[in-house]
Amino acid sequence: MQNNYFTGMLRDEVGGFQSLEFLDLSNNQFSGRIPRGIGGLGSLLNLSFSGNNFSGTIPDSIGGLASIQSLDLSRNSLSGSLPSALKSLKSLVSLNLSFNAFSKQIPAGLEGISSLEVLDLSWNKLDGGIAWSLLVESKAVHIDLSGNLLRSSDPNELEFLAEVSETVKYLNLSNNQLTGSLIDGGEMSTFGSLKVLDLSYNQLAGPLPGFDYVYDLEVLRLGNNRFDGFLPNGLLKGDSLVLSELDLSANNLSGHIGLITSTTLQVLNLSSNAISGDPPMLIGSCRVLDLSKNQLSGNLSVISKWGDNLEYINLSQNQLTGSMPDEASQFLRLNYLNLSHNALSNSLPKVLMQYPKLTILDLSSNKFGGPILTDLLTSSTIQELHLGNNSLLGSIMFSLSSSKNSDLQLLDISKNHFNGTFPKDLVSLTRLQALYISANNFSGPLPSSIGNLILLTSLDISLNQFTGPLPTTLPNTLLFFNASYNDLSGSIPANLQKFPDSSFHPGNSRLESPTGPSGTGISPSRIRHKHLKTSIKIAIVGACVAVVVILILLAIFAHCKKISRGSHSDKVTDKTLERRTLQGTATSRPLVLSAEDLQAAPRKGYSPSKTSGLSWSPGSGESYPQETIGRLDVRSPDRLAGELYFLDETITLTPEELSRAPAEVLGRSIHGTSYRAILDNGVFLTVKWLRVGVAKPKKEFAKEAKKFANIRHPNVVGLRGYYWGPSQHEKLILSDYISPGSLASFLYDRPGRRGPPLTWAQRLKVAVDVARGLNYLHLDRSVPHGNLKATNVLLDGLDLNARVADYSLHRPSLTATPTLPNYLESATLATGA
Repeated sequence: MQNNYFTGMLRDEVGGFQSLEFLDLSNNQFSGRIPRGIGGLGSLLNLSFSGNNFSGTIPDSIGGLASIQSLDLSRNSLSGSLPSALKSLKSLVSLNLSFNAFSKQIPAGLEGISSLEVLDLSWNKLDGGIAWSLLVESKAVHIDLSGNLLRSSDPNELEFLAEVSETVKYLNLSNNQLTGSLIDGGEMSTFGSLKVLDLSYNQLAGPLPGFDYVYDLEVLRLGNNRFDGFLPNGLLKGDSLVLSELDLSANNLSGHIGLITSTTLQVLNLSSNAISGDPPMLIGSCRVLDLSKNQLSGNLSVISKWGDNLEYINLSQNQLTGSMPDEASQFLRLNYLNLSHNALSNSLPKVLMQYPKLTILDLSSNKFGGPILTDLLTSSTIQELHLGNNSLLGSIMFSLSSSKNSDLQLLDISKNHFNGTFPKDLVSLTRLQALYISANNFSGPLPSSIGNLILLTSLDISLNQFTGPLPTTLPNTLLFFNASYNDLSGSIPANLQKFPDSSFHPGNSRLESPTGPSGTGISPSRIRHKHLKTSIKIAIVGACVAVVVILILLAIFAHCKKISRGSHSDKVTDKTLERRTLQGTATSRPLVLSAEDLQAAPRKGYSPSKTSGLSWSPGSGESYPQETIGRLDVRSPDRLAGELYFLDETITLTPEELSRAPAEVLGRSIHGTSYRAILDNGVFLTVKWLRVGVAKPKKEFAKEAKKFANIRHPNVVGLRGYYWGPSQHEKLILSDYISPGSLASFLYDRPGRRGPPLTWAQRLKVAVDVARGLNYLHLDRSVPHGNLKATNVLLDGLDLNARVADYSLHRPSLTATPTLPNYLESATLATGA
């Protein structure tokens, strides 16, 4: 009866089938409690209720299943403590209770089931210490306790790993809260007879042992912990080890990678550590090699000596130079190659076309120059091609006949130096789902044939010099669209009106919506040159308004101060909040606006100046609660006179370059105002201008910033640098710009929502991504978030990868008394939009 759509509840009468030996109701939609009568099935050998909606506790009558050999209640909603009656099932061979919500401690006595071979209690809420008696005395072969809340009761507790029962071959304790070290005085010399040991995603620390006498271990996963010290190169040699998989990722390991001579090691993941030196000369028999997010340097030519078994190579986010040598033609099985965020140069290597199974190629954020290899576009195997942020140039042309077999689904050539008209040959790549050509020198009209890309869901043509109208043939499948910073004209087609104004402006001053001109358009030739007459009018009106508001505020301040002196009990609670834009307007006079001006259009958004290029809508970020806005002082300094500090080498610019960058307001919070800044090279940054009084003193501020320098995770927004100005209101935080926007802009049905509502599958993926990001922050980096909400979850790219931002905004000041008000009022630095 498995794998159907049966619904309803099971009745106690099910226990009447006393001669029944097999009962499989898995993967249906049964609900309710497991009936007590189930204990009457004394002859039952195999019982499976997995993949249903059963809830409540397991009845104690389960002990009546005297003959049961296989019991599977996984993937339900069962809860409560595990019944002690389980230990009476003396014939049990396999017990699977995974993916439920069982809590409290693991019951004693399970080790007494001599026939038990498989025990799976993973992904519940079991807490307390590890039941070491179970691991030491059990006769089981496979034990999985991962995904619970188990913790260490003794820092030296893991020494018991050396005493694990000889019958246990598979042990998974990952995703718990284990602490301590793998070394107790001397090095741990053995792990029993274990073949698979998974301790990943815990809080283990200290150096790693040498693993000199580990003869049976085949899979070792220690990733996402806090191990430090040198990389144990003994694990990479083939002397006496039989390791086939080694994962030490996301720790703090350092040192160099020696020769990898193991003949059994096939999967090696050392990513997200502090490993330095050259890439290894030899990689043995590895099929999967991930050395990304380290400090590797030297020339890439060393890979010409690597073996031909490789299927996956990730060397991204290192400091590698040179280019792929023509001699590296041996990777006939390679399907994934990521060399992004390095310093590779010269032209694109032609040897890439000799890899017959290459599916994903990422060479973005390097220094490649010259023309593009059009054979990469027409390849019958490549599905994703990432070439953004290089120095590629020229035009893009290829024969239509060569593109018939192209399987390209994602193409990113943004932030290069391509020129000419829109590459019409691209429209023959009919399987394209995402096309990014922003920040180039393309010009001329957009062809109507772009409508041939009927599968297109994401299109970015911003920061070019396109002219003329937007084609009415653009596919209705688009979920993300950006045409800002061009010189387009005419009306916005009906099928594009679902996108927010930021998809069309700034830029495109002659592009109008059916309801009339937007008033925020700035053509590329006028981005830094506003209309003089309008600027003068705004300056005069702004100055008048400023004088009036200042006089009113001074009068209110004097009156409140007088009252305060008279009563000695009341305090002024209104705070003046200053905000500065990143780009100066045509006039240097300040424009001061009152809270009432913001209240006038709370749902339509507010633009500080019709000619400033700044815009804001409630859907793009946080806003101040109405009662906390004393006034909003929007000014435009001619330049930033302080110092910029960078936390890595992926970006360099001067304060002057930052001060003249066009900027758009993303949102406001109690900590500051966030802007999207566009640098001269087309790079987007999120810049948070901190409110006066938010930042700590410079020394403490810099110390806190350095703590975030090593926070790198696909589900966490990274910090790039900060600016420290000469005055109190010039404190800026620089971080990655994440597009298309915050989770809030996709969830809530309000103006500015980006695209259709998220599907349940997408919502589930977002929840998993957020959980991974929080797990990394809380457990791996000991950084509390403190401000999690939908506006602080940003969705990145076509697949809407969720990344948490604005973490650790409420860390208490070092000089403040640790009380709740101080905890909420003080802050250090921000890391997101």
